[in-house]
Amino acid sequence: MQEDLLEASVKALFRRCPDLCGFTVEHVTKLCVSEITIHPSDAAPQRNLRGEIVAALATLIEEFPETGELLRERTFARVFH
Repeated sequence: MQEDLLEASVKALFRRCPDLCGFTVEHVTKLCVSEITIHPSDAAPQRNLRGEIVAALATLIEEFPETGELLRERTFARVFH
């Protein structure tokens, strides 16, 4: 169930941010977003995308705290078919 919520939230994030190709969530002392990949390279500044990603994940964790564990040390990438 939590995995489905996480997947839906990440898919919505990629729909809202068409230049976002992928990102990594790390956990040192707290969850942080790193390794943001965008295309084209002159797309929206990473800082704007970082804020969008952090806001989406924070909302998810606030509503469903158990999903926080699913985010640790994961990389999320846009899927092309």
